[in-house]
Amino acid sequence: MTTVSFMVMLPLLLHIGITMVMKNIVVQSIDQVPYDVWVFPGIILLIASVSTFSLIYRDLFDLRIHKKSFIPITLAPYGKTHLVIGFLVTSIIESLVYVIVAMGVLTVLLPEPLNWSAYFIVPLFTLLYTFLLGNLIITFSVLTDRISTYLSITISMFLFILFATGVLVEFDFYPKTIGTLLSYFPLSMILSDLRGILFFNRVEWGPIMIPVATALGWTWLNGYMLKRKLKQ
Repeated sequence: MTTVSFMVMLPLLLHIGITMVMKNIVVQSIDQVPYDVWVFPGIILLIASVSTFSLIYRDLFDLRIHKKSFIPITLAPYGKTHLVIGFLVTSIIESLVYVIVAMGVLTVLLPEPLNWSAYFIVPLFTLLYTFLLGNLIITFSVLTDRISTYLSITISMFLFILFATGVLVEFDFYPKTIGTLLSYFPLSMILSDLRGILFFNRVEWGPIMIPVATALGWTWLNGYMLKRKLKQ
């Protein structure tokens, strides 16, 4: 019941704290999309970020530094890359549950309904987004041994996601050079392409394939770093 309550309350809190405030500042996007609707995909992926972090923190960082069940897991007859994939798969599945609940809650609050296809497209992009973000969190979890350092890095990561990946405002609001650089960040590319599909029926394969290739290579790299860290 606690988890279900959190799943319902989190999108409500983000809607009150972000959408209801920001829509009085940014009424419409540059392409004339109402801010409430424009920010919807960003809020959904922000919720996916929270759920991804909580699961990987528990399974990969907390269990490792407190020497609980993590070491016996790593001694199983599977490669370290397979273990990393296992962590990613479980985090993706849990994030999808959070996202589906959040979409149901936020849909009630939207000023105008989204196209029915959005409820299939957003979970697909959530899968890709979680695949990439999960690798980033796994890297932090493998390389960091101090809780204070880990929490500082994590807070910085969430601030970056909130303010530098297009969750709150478009990159056109940033100075031109900074906005251009931020738009090429893989997480930003996923969110930008998602909005392009939802609002303009525009698909750009580059912003999809680059994050996919990055996430695949990063998964192998995380498996290698985990093997070196554990000296197994």
